[in-house]
Amino acid sequence: MQPEIKQTSTWKGNIACQYVHKNLRLDTKQVKTSVNSYVYALFEKGSAKIKFDSQEIEAHSGDFLIFPPHIPPVMISTSDDYEAICLIVSSVFVSESPMTHNIYQTANYSLMNDASPIVKLPAYTHNLLRQTLLLIMQHINQSHKYTNEALQSLYGLLLSDLMNVIDNQTAQPKLNQNSNKLFIEFNKLLRIHFREHHDITFYADQLGISPRYLSMVTKQISHTTVASFINRHLMLEACWLLKTTNHSILHISEILHFADQASFSKFFKRINGNTPLQYRRMRDQNN
Repeated sequence: MQPEIKQTSTWKGNIACQYVHKNLRLDTKQVKTSVNSYVYALFEKGSAKIKFDSQEIEAHSGDFLIFPPHIPPVMISTSDDYEAICLIVSSVFVSESPMTHNIYQTANYSLMNDASPIVKLPAYTHNLLRQTLLLIMQHINQSHKYTNEALQSLYGLLLSDLMNVIDNQTAQPKLNQNSNKLFIEFNKLLRIHFREHHDITFYADQLGISPRYLSMVTKQISHTTVASFINRHLMLEACWLLKTTNHSILHISEILHFADQASFSKFFKRINGNTPLQYRRMRDQNN
């Protein structure tokens, strides 16, 4: 018997499974630390155009999309028959998973695959992942004292099947396995420390390598710089704080460990094109 499909199922703010379509969009705020959550989408029908990391991508029925933390997807348009099942997993839930390495590896798939978050699924794997997502939804809706363990197991099962597809489709890495592991460890550190540490030296020291070597590995795997990774995390966090809180701009600059408000405002305007105050006023006008 197939598990019942409900529009949204959320468990303790840590993991949510949502059925989406043209008139019902993804809501990542269902989980804690939404700005730092992992988002997965299994396309069932139709197609959608999505803005991801400053580029426009198009996904179709049968595709599986992986969106890493701090790079939230923005829906541009969908076909009339668009349907998908989405899974949103909080950083809290991820931190308790026994498959942390697989989580980070799948989360960084887009960075290792020419910046595309789309995994093309064989029909058999599409059905496997669909069944697992529906089982996750069913366990959320019918919770018991072992729900956390059951959801962790199902999440691990989803990742295992997904990793099998990625391993079979991804070309041989340009660098050796140690370099790929190093890149994943750098991203793990970055998600924990980006607010306090904006310099490459800190991350290189934590990894026991030189800043030059970390720069080389990051550039060869992701085609971008360490500074770009740090700035992207800071920018998305700043935008989230400006949108969702009433913290003063001075307080936000302190949360993100800028030297002063002027330095934060200069950084924000250089990347966003608006000052933090202008950005917040646009938020207020849209509400």
